[in-house]
Amino acid sequence: MTRPRQRALVFLLGCALVASMSNAVGAAAAHPSVPTAGPSSGRLEMGLSHNGSDRAVGEPEIAIDPTHPKNLFVFWTTFPLPLKLGASVSLRDPCGGLVSQDSGAHWHRVKVPANNVPNTAGCADAVVATGPDGTLYAGGITTTFTGLGVSNAGISVGGQNIVVHAKDSVTRSTDWGRTWSQPVEMMGSDAERFVPESAIPVDTFDRPWLSVDQSTGTVYASGANIVDHKRFVTASTDKAHSFGPVHAIQSSDYPQDTQGSGSTLAAAHGLLAAAYRASQAPGATCPCVIFETSTDHGATFTRHVVPLQSAASSPSPFIAADPTRKGRFALTVLDATATQLQVYVTDDAGATWHGPTAVGELPANEHFKPWLSYGPRGQLALVWRTNHSDKSYDVWAALTRDAGQSGAVFSAPVRVSSAAAPYPPGYYGGDDFSFIAADKRYVHVGWGDSRSGNVQDWYGRIPLTTFNGG
Repeated sequence: MTRPRQRALVFLLGCALVASMSNAVGAAAAHPSVPTAGPSSGRLEMGLSHNGSDRAVGEPEIAIDPTHPKNLFVFWTTFPLPLKLGASVSLRDPCGGLVSQDSGAHWHRVKVPANNVPNTAGCADAVVATGPDGTLYAGGITTTFTGLGVSNAGISVGGQNIVVHAKDSVTRSTDWGRTWSQPVEMMGSDAERFVPESAIPVDTFDRPWLSVDQSTGTVYASGANIVDHKRFVTASTDKAHSFGPVHAIQSSDYPQDTQGSGSTLAAAHGLLAAAYRASQAPGATCPCVIFETSTDHGATFTRHVVPLQSAASSPSPFIAADPTRKGRFALTVLDATATQLQVYVTDDAGATWHGPTAVGELPANEHFKPWLSYGPRGQLALVWRTNHSDKSYDVWAALTRDAGQSGAVFSAPVRVSSAAAPYPPGYYGGDDFSFIAADKRYVHVGWGDSRSGNVQDWYGRIPLTTFNGG
C-alpha cells in the first residue's frame, strides 16, 4: 500500500480533476488486445488499458461471474500525469471497465456510472465484486470538495494544505455490464448512518473495498477515515439498493494503529472478516495484527490476535474467505526480511491458526503488493510482485495444493509477467495492489505494469494445471 498522504493526493488529483463520467449507460465499444501467449497453451498475458504517457492506470480488480465463469470483468483506476494541483485534464473512463466473455481471450469496454454526485467529476479507487446470482457490483470514490486549507486539518503536499471531501458509491449490473443502476452511496463525509463508537467517522472514503458473501448475497463495503486512517464497514442485504449502519472495525480494547493500514474484507457463510494492525490488545505485545469476525454486519466483532512469527515489524494484512468451508480464512503478511510472504490459515474463524507457510521464489528479493483469494474449489491463490536489484519488478503467483496440518502447502511459484521493468521516474501513486482470482480452470491476475515506460493495466491467465508441479 502507498503511504496515506500519497494516497490522499492521488485521490484529489484522480477524482477532482478528471472529466465527468456520464450516468447514462454507454454502449460497449471494441477494445482489442493481443495476447503474448496463445490459447493453445492456455496461458495468456496482455496489456488491457493501452494508455499513453499522460496517464497512469493501475489497481485493477477482477470479478468472475459464478453463474457463467467465462464472464470476467476488470475494473481499474486512471490517474492524470503529471499529478499537479489545478491541472486541466480529460480522461476517458477514470474508473475503466472491460468485459470478457471467453475467459480473458478477448475484451470490450463498458461504461460504468460510478459518479452519483451532481456537478462533480471523476472516480478513483475502483472496486468490483460479484454476487452468487451473477450480479456485478462496481464502484469507487467520488470527490465532493477539494480546496486549500488554512489549518492543519488537511494534507500537506508541496507546502500546500489540501482539503478533500468525498464519498464511496456502488452501482450494479444484472446483465454483465450492458446496463447499470444509478450509483448508491456506501459511505462518505456525512455521518448520518455512522454508529457512535470508538473511532471518529470523518471523511470516511479512503481506499474502499467490496466483498460479497456467496452464501447469503450480503454486500459488504469498507472505507477508511482520511484524517486518522481508521477503517469502517457497512452492509447491504438488498443487493446494494441501500446500505445499513456504518461501524468502526476497531474497539477501545483493540484500537487500530493509525500508522498501519486496514485490511481487505472477506465474507463467507454468514461471517464477515476483517484484519488490521492494532496499537494494543489484551494480553498481547503490540503493534500486532487483529483478525475479527462478525455475524451482525459489523455491529459486534469477535477478535483474536494473530500469532505472527518473524513477520514484518509493520505488517499490513490481506485476508480471504474460503467459500467451501465455514470458518476457514487465510491471511498473508510479509516476513521480517520482506523477501517472502507468510500465509496463515484458520479453520475456526481466528481462534487458532496454522502456519506460517513461507512463499517466494529464488533468489530471494524484496516482495510487495500481494493479494490472495480462494477459488470455488477451496484453492488458495496468492500473487505478489518482486523488486530486483536494478529496481525492475515482475509478478509471481502460487496456488495451494493441500491444506496440511501445519498450514497451507503451495505449489512452486510461477512467474506471471514475461518482462520486468522499473516504475517511471517520479512515479509514486495510483498502483496500490496486485489482484488474483481463480475459477475452476484458471487463475486470473491483474497488475500495474510499467514495461512500456508508463504504468498500464495488464492481465494474465494461467491454467490451474500449471501449478500442479510444485
